[in-house]
Amino acid sequence: MWKRSSSFLLRQRRQAPLSTSRVNSSLENQTNQHAMGQWFMVQQQRSITSFMTNNDWPNSRNGSSSSVQSPAGTTMDKNSFSTATALSSSSSSKRELQQRFLVVGSGVAGCSAALVAAETYGIPVTLVYAGELPTDCNSYWAQGGIIYRNYDPASNDSAELLSQDVQRAGAGLCVEEAVWKLATEGPSRVRELLLNPESCFADVPFQRNAESGELECCLEASHAAPRIIYKADHTGKVITQHITAAALQHPLINIIPNSIVTNLLTSTSSDGSACVGAMVLNKATGETSPIVAPNGTLLASGGLGGIYKHSTNPMGFNALGSSVALAQRAGVNVTDLEYVQFHPTALYIPNENRYLLTEALRGEGAKLRDATGRAFATDFDPQGELAPRDVVARGVYEKLLENTEQHNVYLDISHRDPTWLQQRFPSIHKYLRSKNLDLTKDALPITPAAHYTCGGITTDLNGCTSLPGLYSAGEAARTGVHGGNRLASTSLLEGIVYGASVADYIGQHRSHLLEQSNTLLHTPSTQTELLQLKQQKRQPSNTNQIVSVNKRAEELLHQLKQCMWDHVGVVRTPKGLEQAMNELTDIHDEAHELLEILPNSIATIALRDACMAGQAVTQAAYSNRKSAGAHYIVTDEEEYDDDDEEDAVAAVVTN
Repeated sequence: MWKRSSSFLLRQRRQAPLSTSRVNSSLENQTNQHAMGQWFMVQQQRSITSFMTNNDWPNSRNGSSSSVQSPAGTTMDKNSFSTATALSSSSSSKRELQQRFLVVGSGVAGCSAALVAAETYGIPVTLVYAGELPTDCNSYWAQGGIIYRNYDPASNDSAELLSQDVQRAGAGLCVEEAVWKLATEGPSRVRELLLNPESCFADVPFQRNAESGELECCLEASHAAPRIIYKADHTGKVITQHITAAALQHPLINIIPNSIVTNLLTSTSSDGSACVGAMVLNKATGETSPIVAPNGTLLASGGLGGIYKHSTNPMGFNALGSSVALAQRAGVNVTDLEYVQFHPTALYIPNENRYLLTEALRGEGAKLRDATGRAFATDFDPQGELAPRDVVARGVYEKLLENTEQHNVYLDISHRDPTWLQQRFPSIHKYLRSKNLDLTKDALPITPAAHYTCGGITTDLNGCTSLPGLYSAGEAARTGVHGGNRLASTSLLEGIVYGASVADYIGQHRSHLLEQSNTLLHTPSTQTELLQLKQQKRQPSNTNQIVSVNKRAEELLHQLKQCMWDHVGVVRTPKGLEQAMNELTDIHDEAHELLEILPNSIATIALRDACMAGQAVTQAAYSNRKSAGAHYIVTDEEEYDDDDEEDAVAAVVTN
C-alpha cells in the first residue's frame, strides 16, 4: 500500500509536463421533486457564477477562454458549462480556486465527502456529476436499506457481530481493519450525516415504530441480527434526496451537472507524480475544460456493473467503469476486479431491462421456486434464501440451466399478507403492476444480473490511492470491506463512512497537502500546460460522421456487454476468459479509432471506459484460478463445457 511521504514534493528539482493521463496499458413526491429542482437551479447558477469574474474572465459571454491568475500568479482553471453572467471579482471565488476539493459523483460517498469537507473544515468543494440532477446516481436505486446498529439488547447486535457477518459474506477475503472501521464508525456516521436535524447535514425519514418512535430494523440475508434501517423499499432514493439537498444548500459546495470526467490531470516532478485535478466534458456543449483541485480529487463515480448485458444498474454513464478506467490511465492501482457481484433476483421480462427485486424480500420470507412450484434454495445451501448473494446467485443460475425449454426460477412471497406487502414494498408492487404482475399473488420470474463491483481503485483506510492527491470512495473504491462478495446493505454505509473519512484526512492534513500541490501548480511549465488545455478547441465534425460514429460506438458497447455476460459472468472458465480477452481487444482497437474521430462524444468516451474496465475484470478473473465469493471459475474443462453452458444460457436468459 502506498503511504504518503512527509517530504513528498517539498524538495522539487525539475518539473515534467503536466499529463492528462493518456492511455498506457429521481424527491419523495412531486412536491419534493419540484423543490429539488428549485434547489438544483439555484445551486447551478451559483456554481457557475462563482467561477466567473469580470476581471479574470473578460470574454465569458461569448465563450472565449482565458486563464485565471491567483495573487501568486498560478494558472488556475475556469469552466464555462452554461450561459453565464460575468460578476465582479470576489475574494471567496479566488479562495475557492486556490483551495478547491474536487468531488466526482453525487451519490452518498461523494455527498458525504463534500458535506464534511465544507461544513467541518471550511474547504470549498466543486461537485461534478454526469446527470442533470444530483439524484441521477446509483445510490438512488438502492432498495433494501442501510446498516445501522440494533440497540435492543434482545438482538445481541454489536460491532463484533457485524464484522463477523461482513467477513463471512466476503469469503474471508476482506481487509480486517477496513471491516472494523465500518463496523465501529458506521452508527456514528449515520447519526452525523443522515439523522441530524440540528445541522446542515441530512435528516432522513427512515421507518419508525408507530408507538415508540424508535427506528425500525429489519433482517436481510446473511445478517445475524436485524440491523437494517430503511424506508419502505426505496431507501436509497430517500437518502439520496436528502443528502444531495443538503449538499446543494451548502454555501461552500458548488455543483456542475451534466459533466463527465474524461481524464485525470497529473503532474510529475523528480519526487514523483500527483493528481492536481481533472479534465471535464460538458455534455451539452461537447467542450472539455480542466478543473484544478489543490485540495485533492475524489473519484466517487460508481462501479462497472453496467458493462454486463444483464444488470440491475440503471442505463447511462454511471456504471460503465469510468472510475476504474480513469485510474488505469493514470497508472493508479486497482484490485479485486474479478469480484463482480451478481444479484440473484432480478426480474426477468424478455426484451426489457432487468429490475432489482431487493434482498429484503427474501429477508421477509420470499421463497425461490422452480417451474413446478418446489422451493429449492436448501438444495444448494442450508441457509436457503438467506445464504450469501454469491451462493444464491449460483444456485439460481444452475437451476436456470436445468431447463432450457421454459423459465425455471421464480421468487414467491404471495404467502405473506397482501396489505402488508403493499405497504412494505410499495415501489416494487407499483412497478410489477405496470408489468401485469402482482407481488401479492404471482411467482416472479427472475435471473441473476450484474449488481455491484466489490473491487475497484485500491485505497487505504483514509481513501488515499497510490497517486498522491487522488482519493476514492463508494463503489468506485476497493477499500477492502467487501472482499470477495458484498454483504447486503453495506454499500450505502461504506459510502458515507469512507467518503467522510476522505474529507477528514484532507481537513486534518490540509496545510501539508496544499503545500505539496502548490509546489507543482506554481511552476511555469504547469501553468503553460493548463493554459493550453483551457484554450484547446473542439474540432468541427460532419453531422453524418457524428451519427455514424456514435451508432457504431453503441453497437460495440452492446457487443461488449454480451461478451462480458457470456464469458465473464456468474460462472467462468479459462477458455471463456481467453475468448473474452480476444473479443475485447478487437473492440478496444476500434473504440480508440472512433475516439480519435470524435474525442468529445459521450458514446465514444463511454465505450472507451467500458472496454478498459471490461479488459481489467477479464484479466483479473483469468489470473485468479481460485474460486471464492463472487468469482467462480471452473478449471476442469472435461466436467464443464463452456460452449454448452453458453448455449444453455442463451436459450434461457438472452433476449
